[in-house]
Amino acid sequence: MKSVRFGIFGMAVILICSTLSGCWSSSPVEDLNLETGIAMDVAEPSPQEEQIKQKGGDYPRKEVITGTFQFIIPEESGGSDRSSSQKKKFFNITETGDSVFEIIREIALRTNRPPIGYHLKTVIISSSLLRKIPIYELLNFFLSDNDIRPSVQLLISTDKAGDALQESIPGQIPAYVLKDVFVSRKRNSRLAKPMALAKVIGPMRAKSSFILPNVITGEKGIKLAGAGVIKGKTQTYGGFLNESEVEGLMWMRGELSGGTLKAIDPKTRKNIVYEIKKAKSSIKATVQGGDISFRVRMTSEGRLSESFSLNEDLGSNRLLGKQESILQEKVNSLAEQTVAKMHALRADVGGFGEALRIQHPQVWRRVKADWDNTFSTIPVQVSTDIHIEDYGASKIRAE
Repeated sequence: MKSVRFGIFGMAVILICSTLSGCWSSSPVEDLNLETGIAMDVAEPSPQEEQIKQKGGDYPRKEVITGTFQFIIPEESGGSDRSSSQKKKFFNITETGDSVFEIIREIALRTNRPPIGYHLKTVIISSSLLRKIPIYELLNFFLSDNDIRPSVQLLISTDKAGDALQESIPGQIPAYVLKDVFVSRKRNSRLAKPMALAKVIGPMRAKSSFILPNVITGEKGIKLAGAGVIKGKTQTYGGFLNESEVEGLMWMRGELSGGTLKAIDPKTRKNIVYEIKKAKSSIKATVQGGDISFRVRMTSEGRLSESFSLNEDLGSNRLLGKQESILQEKVNSLAEQTVAKMHALRADVGGFGEALRIQHPQVWRRVKADWDNTFSTIPVQVSTDIHIEDYGASKIRAE
């Protein structure tokens, strides 16, 4: 009986192991073009496309979108190479047309490896293109394709979007760099919160205004700076928030992960630099008769990282209270600057409509149809409470 049980057990082990041998439909990564980044600009066919067109390599289309597609170059197997970190790890292909899906399929005719979107990390859209085409039309393919993950990061560019996918750091893939820069939100309060593909579905369906982080390109580098505003009703580009306005917006929305706040002491004209450890915000909507108003209360705890006043005692409660007041006025100023810009652009990207919807649902139902225009006339008051809980380990005094 033991031998029979042992034989049955052995057969079971063999059958289980056979099912773990691999996937019958798998394809070696070396045989695929893995997309890492896609940039979309106003149509501007490349010289190579023009040559192909002149030789009969054309198909019925309108020249509306120029897509720049970034693909990984698979690493060669074998021994180590000291210079491998300096080798280019990607290549770009551009194609022009009027359908993102058709453009991708057209690329398949120019390479022996089919494009695959499993590893797509970043999609960049130029503000110029978004002035002409609503964002929901440009993203329709990405939201429908099962190969593309909803965690793909969306960016906007006031420059040419395709330039952001050019090499800026030797040995690194630009699409990955753009995605990973958001780790620095713990260190910089002027960086907008990342916007994943899945997170734009709600604002698009609700026809609410929202922002996308903006990338600018230099001769040999990139920088995430400011944000582009997508207007609620039209879902097209509506304007730009600079870095200070984004900083004010992050304070009002309570979306700071860290970073610094710099203010100038009006008496000494010296810098005060505050490191943000915690930050919160609340929006209170008030309705009196037919009038609506908002009050934003921001709070924060952190440490004094730099103070250029050598002869003052940083442990003094009086001095800390004075510096806290200066920092609070700075935050209020940033927030007021951002509110003024939102009013000018007629776009609520600060979450004020959501606060009104939750706190006064009946009023919201009355004004939501034309909320962005209504918001542009509504007063917003801001207040800040900052607590310096740490001012460093040493004190320096001038003799």
